[in-house]
Amino acid sequence: MSGYVDLHSHIVPGVDDGSESMEETIKMLSMAYDEGVRTMYATSHFGSGKEKYDKTYLLEQLEKVKKAAADIGDEGIVILPGNEIYCRSDSIERLKNNEALTLNGTRYILVEFPYEIRFDDLFDSLKKFIVSGYVPILAHIERYGCLYKKYENIAQLKSTNVLMQVNCSSVIPKLDARASYIRKLIKDGMIDFLGSDCHSTDWRKPCMQSAIDVLKRKTGEKILEKMLFTNHEKLMKNEFI
Repeated sequence: MSGYVDLHSHIVPGVDDGSESMEETIKMLSMAYDEGVRTMYATSHFGSGKEKYDKTYLLEQLEKVKKAAADIGDEGIVILPGNEIYCRSDSIERLKNNEALTLNGTRYILVEFPYEIRFDDLFDSLKKFIVSGYVPILAHIERYGCLYKKYENIAQLKSTNVLMQVNCSSVIPKLDARASYIRKLIKDGMIDFLGSDCHSTDWRKPCMQSAIDVLKRKTGEKILEKMLFTNHEKLMKNEFI
């Protein structure tokens, strides 16, 4: 696999609270390219109320982003479809109806919840996705009060094959006070994916290499290899991680 994979981005313009224009998208893509990213999942919000699109418009915009991304740098960036799915009572039905997008058509889904959710409710909801045949990747786990410094809760989710994503900025001490704890989780092999969760060129901008540079000083090579490459290869092949 060439370069890094950004699992979580809001790179498609004018569809949610991410990029506001194609011009901004191109600047974000250039920033991501300079950070070593060569593949990005375009995970526009779904079900959160932040979306500003119907599926036809989203896919039209996605095609424009794919074409623009192919011309970035010497190698280009591959853009893959997805959604960041805000869990609601009808989320599984909307996945089954192909209203919400899995990650590049695989069984994997990127899913988020209210940050104040109780652990029991989080656990039960994620189990429902699994029983329905999906593999949930819990977006930016550092934001949930029921998981932050609740190691046993994270371990319980991992035991049921829930996968974990953290934002790149959350491992960088000067950007996030939770960085030390997140790096411990990564070192312990509890985190499966990194994502920039980029929204613009200024707020939550694309950053990957800067986070990896921090992790290289704190984390074993095998852990990083799995998180940055092996897991992505399995996801893309729709194999179980």
